[in-house]
Amino acid sequence: MPVIKDFKLTKREIVVLKLISMGCSNRQIAARLFISEQTVKKHLKNIFKKLNVNNRIAALKRSGLI
Repeated sequence: MPVIKDFKLTKREIVVLKLISMGCSNRQIAARLFISEQTVKKHLKNIFKKLNVNNRIAALKRSGLI
């Protein structure tokens, strides 16, 4: 099973991914991290690219968080 660090995610991308695993929306993630929703979307785009997936559930599965 892959480990998150195997994908060379940044610390912030890991935090975003963990918040996704907790069921947070982009708006909730933005509020918790004091960033814009657009920044959350950019983090998600980078996460999806690094994990070679195209949605949240696939990202969580690939990273081993579910």
